[in-house]
Amino acid sequence: MAPRDEVLSWYRAATETLISAPAKDDPDPESAAVNVLLQRQAKALLVIHDALGDSSPHQVNESLLTRRLSDVVSISASKFYAYRFDLLPCQWRQIHTDALILSTHHDVLCSLGQNAWLGDAVLDGVVEKLDRAVITAGGAGVLGTAWVEKTLRLLEDASSPGEPPAAKRAKRAHAHFALGEPYGRPALSPDRTCPARSGWSLAAFERYMNGDTSPRPVVFTDLVAAWPALTSRPWKSPCYLLSRTFGGRRLVPVEIGRSYVDPDWGQELVPFGAFLSSHVSPEGGGGEVGYLAQHDLFSQIPSLRGDICTPDFCWSSVPMHPADPARNKAPVDVPLVNAWFGPARTITPLHTDAYHNLLVQVVGTKYVRLYPPWSKAMRPRGEEDGVDMSNTSSLDVGVLEGWDEDAQGMTEEEREAAKSELESEEYWECVLGEGDTLLIPMGWWHYVRSLSVSFSVSFWWN
Repeated sequence: MAPRDEVLSWYRAATETLISAPAKDDPDPESAAVNVLLQRQAKALLVIHDALGDSSPHQVNESLLTRRLSDVVSISASKFYAYRFDLLPCQWRQIHTDALILSTHHDVLCSLGQNAWLGDAVLDGVVEKLDRAVITAGGAGVLGTAWVEKTLRLLEDASSPGEPPAAKRAKRAHAHFALGEPYGRPALSPDRTCPARSGWSLAAFERYMNGDTSPRPVVFTDLVAAWPALTSRPWKSPCYLLSRTFGGRRLVPVEIGRSYVDPDWGQELVPFGAFLSSHVSPEGGGGEVGYLAQHDLFSQIPSLRGDICTPDFCWSSVPMHPADPARNKAPVDVPLVNAWFGPARTITPLHTDAYHNLLVQVVGTKYVRLYPPWSKAMRPRGEEDGVDMSNTSSLDVGVLEGWDEDAQGMTEEEREAAKSELESEEYWECVLGEGDTLLIPMGWWHYVRSLSVSFSVSFWWN
């Protein structure tokens, strides 16, 4: 089957599935009415689809169909602002996902009704909508994330003969990211530097984690040496990353601003290629700081998941929180894996997590400072805008050390007092290079600062 016909057949089957899916009892009259409206648009799409290539025109008002699909997307999107995310009724996530999928079906029909294949602008729009369905709504609904993933693979495979412009631009650019440290690196204190270890077995790691004293941070230098992301499929290559993100079209969530506790901080969904050119590549310097932080990139883009492996240590038996049992989480069946990618000077403020963490440095260098769970100088934040921020310190390590400008308006005396208090506490620090893995034991406060373009992967487990 030709790629064009395969994509059309795939979309038709999906729309039929949405139409024939059994209706669920919906206590919300608004979402029930919107869902009925969406069903009408799905049926109209099938009429257009089946008339493709016929000499006789269909009777569907396509401009009205476009407006109605856009209306449903907008109405359902507004609910994401009306509710806290974890309280959003599931039916609105499903409606949002289904509406975006049907909207891409219409985009595909409009383009393939006149062309042999989809143009770049159409592909850009289709990929953006499908990624929004996954990132924003979690791919809820009958079709779900698996359908979106297969659709993107079909589109990418069919588009491969004509290389996307973003990838062509990357090949004319640098083979690898420039990995200099434009702002320098902190001087490490010899008696506070995390010890480096290699050659540990799983049994040795378990003995260390469950010893008589609580485990301290350790840097392992040989856990990930065989990762393709470090060798044959290098993440330090912009061209390779673009090739794994549909020519840079895949949408990713980007934090805009120096730190998530700063008043001007925000988030945007942007194409991966635009993120590279605006925030990561040397040509993109001087603008706003952008950070792809704590994102489950590997579920969204499985082609990158094959470039890494979960370290065996993540399957070890480990202790729970050493200082506050109330912070223990339910055991996770598999490690929680997140990506952290951005330019130099992206930071994660001083905070603590309720999981043990193996932080793997894949590209570039990162400075990390860690304080134990029993430290008395962390000054946890309180509730902010209804969100418990007690896992984040109100102290800004970068400001106290003079690496960053002070946005909080602390006096010189206040800064010196806070810095002196931190100096009196036990802490450990390190600079992670490519291939290093830092053990951050559960409950340890840690501040993380990219010294160069940096790509890291974290594995949380308990």
